[in-house]
Amino acid sequence: MLNYQFWVNDFDRVKGHKIKYPLVSKIFEHPVAFWYGAKRGKKTLKKLNESLVRLLKRTDPQLPYFVLYNIPNRDIGQHSKGGAIDHLDYTDFIRTFAKGIRGHSPIIIYEPDALPHTTFMEPEDAKFRLELMQKALSILTTKSEAHVYIDIGHSNWLAPKEAADLLNSVSNERVRGFAVNVSNYRTSKESLNWSLKVCEHNDQWKFVIDTSRNGNGPHGNDWCNPPGRALGTPPTCDTGNDKCDAFLWVKIPGESDGKANGGPRAGRFWGKMGEQLVKNTAWIS
Repeated sequence: MLNYQFWVNDFDRVKGHKIKYPLVSKIFEHPVAFWYGAKRGKKTLKKLNESLVRLLKRTDPQLPYFVLYNIPNRDIGQHSKGGAIDHLDYTDFIRTFAKGIRGHSPIIIYEPDALPHTTFMEPEDAKFRLELMQKALSILTTKSEAHVYIDIGHSNWLAPKEAADLLNSVSNERVRGFAVNVSNYRTSKESLNWSLKVCEHNDQWKFVIDTSRNGNGPHGNDWCNPPGRALGTPPTCDTGNDKCDAFLWVKIPGESDGKANGGPRAGRFWGKMGEQLVKNTAWIS
């Protein structure tokens, strides 16, 4: 079982939210992920390294957990488009990140949707991405001591065998496993059962589940700001299953998925939705 000392941030993740949306403070009483992406140029990479060193000094002996979200052609041009300019820009980012966390063993969720999105890409583009991910994961796992989990989508996207084949195409023996349900709403039970089927194809893998907004399960197949959702189980390593290392709040509850259902652009904090998540959560007093 993974033994992880989660750090709860001691500063406002969203400026001014306590005044306009006071209920949102309930979200930030729990550890939530730090997302990193679109870091370009030597000066920016230097700042990335410095910020990681500074953050980890601040949190020691506890640890934050991270999401790397910077693959070229990120989100294949959809709501969260962006990412590194090219493969050199991307591998520089990965090397800088690995350097910044050196001496620590944080959880890293690697590139949400990047792997399952290859099923939508032209063969040449998919090949380029898979080779780049394989190289990046090799750098990350040899240059750092991080617990790395490759994102593989969610339980209503790929068949377990298809997911396992994709994971095997980019992974190495130092990768701890995979992440499921990132930024989605599938239940923990469904996610767990699906992940165990993926593990049947590699008994060394462990996995983590994003429970940030799955308290009421999905709203059909609506993934972009569906109404009536709730917070899920708070981050913990006590999952009740040896294969499941942790329940995590990977997607920051209250951040928009995109402009559907009245939301702001993807990644923007939407206080109204954040408060609804809190109000709909039975375990919050």
